[in-house]
Amino acid sequence: MVMLLPPPFPTMPPFSTQIECTAYCSCGYCCNWEWGLMLPGPFYLGFSPSWIPLKFRHRKKGYLTNKKLPLISRYWSATTLNGSPYYGLTSNEKYPAQARPAILSKMSLMQYQKIPGRLILFPWQFFPRDGTIAADTNFYPFGTRMFVPGYGWGKVEDRGGAIKGPERIDLYYRSHKDALKWGRRKLQVLVVLPGQSTIDCLKVPKPVKGLLKGLGWLCHLLF
Repeated sequence: MVMLLPPPFPTMPPFSTQIECTAYCSCGYCCNWEWGLMLPGPFYLGFSPSWIPLKFRHRKKGYLTNKKLPLISRYWSATTLNGSPYYGLTSNEKYPAQARPAILSKMSLMQYQKIPGRLILFPWQFFPRDGTIAADTNFYPFGTRMFVPGYGWGKVEDRGGAIKGPERIDLYYRSHKDALKWGRRKLQVLVVLPGQSTIDCLKVPKPVKGLLKGLGWLCHLLF
């Protein structure tokens, strides 16, 4: 198994390593948030599914200071952000997404019943999409791409308080049902650090690299 070192990140071509992959979604259970009613001053009334349904909590300012909160909003209920507004964004300030395989990839052909819908009913789903991965950015910086068998290509765009070290990542799913179905699996994952793809590691002129990247992008759209 390849063991990564903390920053500065090593220069290496894509490699495969065993990682424990856990699924999560945007629900309050997975992401530790709760609904709350804003109160006067720095307080809010939290709605909790526990045996005490209402809890008086201290409210903190969020990092999006220009964003005005509605009367009923979502708030972090754990981690160091406890009491701060929950915006539904990743640590990289992007909306999370579930992986979508290329239309002619092996994963897509294994789910052939979905292809007509992607082509006719939902044509915007023709294009592939990297899923959101939460990882320890001391080992996998933002922008690291990973291919997880059974999930597809994903990109590191989030962190997690319980994700420490290079042997754990979280994979985003749209629904809690799908996240539970995936559960937790140990798999051989292909890791591509930012700017260190196979093409980036080739010792060829930059124009040739640009051409190869363009061809690779076209192949990625289909396969």
